[in-house]
Amino acid sequence: MRISLLVPLLLLAAPAVPAQNVSRVYQSAQRPRCLAVIGDRYHSPVYIREGLAAALVRENIPTTFVEDTSQLSAAALAEHQLLIILRDGMEWPAGYDKPHVKWMTPEQERAIVDFVNRGGAFLPLHNATAIYPPGGPYYQLLAGDFLRHPKPYTFTVRVENKSHPVTAGVEDFQVFDEHHFVKYALGPENVLLRAMAPDNSESVAGWWRESGKGRMCFLSLGHGPEALNHPMVQRLLRNAINWTLRLP
Repeated sequence: MRISLLVPLLLLAAPAVPAQNVSRVYQSAQRPRCLAVIGDRYHSPVYIREGLAAALVRENIPTTFVEDTSQLSAAALAEHQLLIILRDGMEWPAGYDKPHVKWMTPEQERAIVDFVNRGGAFLPLHNATAIYPPGGPYYQLLAGDFLRHPKPYTFTVRVENKSHPVTAGVEDFQVFDEHHFVKYALGPENVLLRAMAPDNSESVAGWWRESGKGRMCFLSLGHGPEALNHPMVQRLLRNAINWTLRLP
């Protein structure tokens, strides 16, 4: 009998959870919206959608995933606050035994640049630096260009800037992934991550920049589900989503 009386007394005595301890992620229905352009010949949209959704759902970001690259337009971007691209710049309209074409048009390049300069958030991932129109405004915004990658292997990702919000809570880690080597055009102050191969060859693996009123963060990881779902990669994605969107 004493136990049955004590339990409700303890519940009554328990302090209420202060409102400020509730994550702001869940305090408003007016959340930013994301447009994610995903999937190519070498990267299944299924694992990309599932891996990105894990991070986006945890940050309560409604997202539209598209494979049809024609859906990327100024009109579409006007309805979203975050753009994610995880795909290369190639399409194969005549079949994989014929030469590829670059899908991104000058109008799409300009739409992306204008979107960011007006305050939009841009998160290009993995091969979003690969085989786009050379010398155009898209690459000028990215400030980086894909050079090469060997077959996937396990390598180390080193956090170069431990004080940036994108790397908050992220420690150096190992991941099985494609090690992308890139041509990087910004200074050392913008570097977030560096990928270190077992033979000590290395490349910048993540960086940030601000352009106009907007923000961009590039992360080179995400070739397969093992990499995209790695706990540290998920942490980086969530941090980058929040930072580029200027969310608290």
